[in-house]
Amino acid sequence: MNIQVNQITPRRENGEVVGLEVYFTGKNADQSINLNGFVPLKKGEFEEFLQFEEAENIVRQKVVERILNGESPVE
Repeated sequence: MNIQVNQITPRRENGEVVGLEVYFTGKNADQSINLNGFVPLKKGEFEEFLQFEEAENIVRQKVVERILNGESPVE
């Protein structure tokens, strides 16, 4: 079964990420089975592979760079 993650949506409480909804699509080798949905992850299940604070810091820096450099947000 080939599974591809399409979207990761954080769930927050008081500004803190307390869980994720991981949306996916999937199909088997001959494509006779197609599926989609989401899997909820609770705190403690995702921090090892995904650090939202780090990702937000990177996004923040890139936004600042684009603003300071006068770049269009769409390239």
